[in-house]
Amino acid sequence: MSKLESLIAELCPDGVEYRRIDELCSISRGRVISKDYIKNNSGIFPVYSSQTENNGELGRISTFDYDGEFLTWTTDGANAGSVFYRKGKFSVTNVCGLLKIIYPKILAKYAFYFLQIEASKHVNSGMGNPKLMSNVMARIKIPVPPLDVQREIVHILDNFTELTAELTARKQQYEYYRDKLLNFKEAGA
Repeated sequence: MSKLESLIAELCPDGVEYRRIDELCSISRGRVISKDYIKNNSGIFPVYSSQTENNGELGRISTFDYDGEFLTWTTDGANAGSVFYRKGKFSVTNVCGLLKIIYPKILAKYAFYFLQIEASKHVNSGMGNPKLMSNVMARIKIPVPPLDVQREIVHILDNFTELTAELTARKQQYEYYRDKLLNFKEAGA
């Protein structure tokens, strides 16, 4: 029996309660931050937007709106429902939703891992522009096991995330050297 299975058997013999996001988090949106604003106020603090490339970072400015541990999600567009874990000083644009944990019995990173799976199931694709608005996010229910169970789940998933990043880097390294080593000039060319 794994450590997680043991914790669940010991701490959750009758299952776990589910709570709505609006019971667990304060929900808000970012503000309008244009590319011109970013260009004219260049700095060290990231601005996150609806894009998913570069971890959602649109640019960096000299000020920040948030400092701490938060979750953001893309509210509309092709990437609606994409969820990110944020820690530190940053700002978000108006096409990002922002979750701040207010319930003391849930870890932000645990909620992040769960919402990475669940949020996309609640995206409304009607009208041609996919959306996951704040009122819909508020109604999503997530399981809230005891903190020890959440910590173990986060620990396991963080380790897999690190291993996946390492495998990706190794694959890129392999492809680089493979291409370099197998690239020959044609004789007489």
